[in-house]
Amino acid sequence: MMTGNYDPASPTPASADWFQRIGLRFDPYVHLEASGDPHLPEYTVNLDIFRVALDAAPTIIVAPPGGGKTATRVAVTRTCWFDIGGTYPFPLPYNLGMAPLTGKPPTATQHLRLLLEAGTCALLTGLAFRPERLLRSSDATIRATAAILRAGLPGPLDYYLDMLRETGTPAGLTPLLERTYALTAPPQPDVLHLFCDALADPGADAMRGQAEDVFQAFAETVTGALGFSHILLLIDGIDAMYENQADARCASTWVFDLFDRAEAWARSNTFIKLFLPDLMEPAVTGYLHHRAITAHVTHIVWNHDLLVSMLRKRISAASEERFESLDAISTPALTDVERRIVTNLPPLPRVALQVTRQALLHYAARLDNGGQLDEDDIHHAIAWYRHHAAQRTQPPASRV
Repeated sequence: MMTGNYDPASPTPASADWFQRIGLRFDPYVHLEASGDPHLPEYTVNLDIFRVALDAAPTIIVAPPGGGKTATRVAVTRTCWFDIGGTYPFPLPYNLGMAPLTGKPPTATQHLRLLLEAGTCALLTGLAFRPERLLRSSDATIRATAAILRAGLPGPLDYYLDMLRETGTPAGLTPLLERTYALTAPPQPDVLHLFCDALADPGADAMRGQAEDVFQAFAETVTGALGFSHILLLIDGIDAMYENQADARCASTWVFDLFDRAEAWARSNTFIKLFLPDLMEPAVTGYLHHRAITAHVTHIVWNHDLLVSMLRKRISAASEERFESLDAISTPALTDVERRIVTNLPPLPRVALQVTRQALLHYAARLDNGGQLDEDDIHHAIAWYRHHAAQRTQPPASRV
C-alpha cells in the first residue's frame, strides 16, 4: 500500500543508469516520440493498420494524441526499406510541424518545394543504407538520381557524400536529413565509398525547372528505374503546430491543398497517407466530401491485449529476451504486471509507456535496499498519472 505522505506530484528519484541496474541494456519506455526511438523496429506491434498504410490509395489514418500515429508512420517507413528484395513502396515522410511558421498554410507551390526537399532527404538517406539499389542501376539512372538530389537537398550533395566517406556509415545522415530513416544493417564502408563515388559525378548538375516538374521527375525515377512500386506521402505533425492546436479547422487547412492534388498524384503512383488527430477528422473529411475527393478513412484502435503486447515486447528487447514480462522482476504476489497497469488507463500507448516507466523509476529508486517491483510501485505510477491528467483537464485560473 502507499504511504500516508505520498505526493503524486513529486518526481521519482532514480539514477541515470537505473535500467542497467535492473538488467536492461536500454530504457525501453523513454521515447514517447517514436521518430526518435532507435529501437522501435525491435518491438513494433503488428497492427491491422499497416496494410492500409502501405497500399496504393489515399488514406486518412486517425488516432487521438498519443495513439500511435507517429509510431505507425515510422514503422511503415522502416518496413519499406527492410531490404532491397521484393517490391516495396517508397516512404516519403512529410512533417508539417517542420514547415516554416508564417501564420498561414503553405501554398501549393510551397508544399511541392517542401515535399521535394523531404523526398530527396529520404532518398539519399535510404540509398546510403541500401546502396545496392542504386549501384545495380544504369549510369543514366544514377545521373538522374544525382541531378534530383542536387535540386532538392537542403545542402550540397557533395557535403553529405564527404560526410559518408569520412564516417564510413550512413548513421550520421539521419539526424541531419531524416531521423525516421535510422535503418538497421548499414553497408560496409567500402560499399558506401562506391555509392559516394557513383553519385559524385562532377558533370551532374542540379535538375532545373518548376517545383512541380522536378517533383514529377523525382516520382518517375523512384517508381521507375529505382524499382519502388509507388510513393507514400506520409504526412504527420499537423498537431505539432502550436499556433493551430486550439483550432482544429484552422490546422486542417494545412492539408487541403495536398488533397486537391491527390487525384493527379495518384496517376503518378503517389498516394497521400495523412496521420490525423481525431479532433481534426470532421474538418478534413467534410472538406473532402464537399470537393468530392476520395480517400479511405481508418482509425488506429488499441485495446488492452495490444498494449500488453507492446509493453512486453519492449521489456523483452531491452533485456535481450531474458524477461518476457515485468513479472520477472516483481514480487510473487504481483503477476500479469502489464495488464494490471493498462487496465487502469486510457487505451493509449503513450500513456501506457509513461505509467510503466514511472513504476520502474519508483522501484529503481529503492534498489539499494533490495526488493522487487511491487504493488506500491504500480499504485504510485497510476496515482502519478491521474494527478497530472487531472491537472491538464482543469480550466485555467481566471484573472482578476
